[in-house]
Amino acid sequence: MRELSGKVAVVTGGASGIGRATGALFAERGMRVVLSDIEQQALDGAVEELRGRGLDVRGVRTDVASFESCERMRDETLRLFGPPHVVFLNAGVAPVTRGSLWELEMKDWQWAFAVNVWGVIHGIKALVSAIVEQGEGGHVVITSSSVGVVAPTASGVIYNTTKAAELSIAESLYGQLKELGPEYSASVLVPPGTINTGLFTSARNRQPEYAPPEPGKQRPPLSYEKMLEMMNKSGNYRRPVQPEEVAEYVLEGVENDVFWLLPGPRHADMQENFDRIIRARADSMLSRGDPLVYLQKST
Repeated sequence: MRELSGKVAVVTGGASGIGRATGALFAERGMRVVLSDIEQQALDGAVEELRGRGLDVRGVRTDVASFESCERMRDETLRLFGPPHVVFLNAGVAPVTRGSLWELEMKDWQWAFAVNVWGVIHGIKALVSAIVEQGEGGHVVITSSSVGVVAPTASGVIYNTTKAAELSIAESLYGQLKELGPEYSASVLVPPGTINTGLFTSARNRQPEYAPPEPGKQRPPLSYEKMLEMMNKSGNYRRPVQPEEVAEYVLEGVENDVFWLLPGPRHADMQENFDRIIRARADSMLSRGDPLVYLQKST
């Protein structure tokens, strides 16, 4: 989709981080942008700042875990701007868990799946039909992670699993959209490094129905700096990456019809690391080996 000016974009998880940066970049290209987020105060702040720069941005509070909330967001988008052309399904949470897979709390699983997996499904169900009906082509981007696309860690299994599901959804969506014509497409975003976002403190927005049975036993939220330190100590090399750097990948994917939005030359060190793990995983499958040769180290 080479020409973005005048077209409509919807960004979930748009109040901060990658979503906010990408929404701003879309708007700078002349798009009319709806930012959606569960966090009203942050959403209001993002919209105020971007509109103050003369960008055509609106905010719609949305809980992507609720299909009804996503439907309301779609209806408000149609009222404000008309049908979307680009949808960036970026909202996500990361439970900070402890213990082995068989010891994890069901509420942690349910919360992560409600937002990360059902949130994507709800977004597709609510918005993609509107893209198709307007008949002008469109593009959907889904934010996954290296632990869902490249290789998981032995820890963080809940988050890993949701991100792997997002990849599968994105692959199938790409195939189905391409059946409609070359003007329709999809991408999966695999951000480089550890991004400076509020992902690791996402429990601040945890819905009451997914509250842990024993909140006192939950690990405290991790700051961005602490998570970066833990990743590097574990041997999973990461360096600080700002959301604006990732937004460039999203824009390029939409403009150039790229499915795999993986680290590129701008992050050559991360590209080398990812490519090494991808090859190790492929070799393990071809040789009928085991996952230990490619699993990312636990943090």
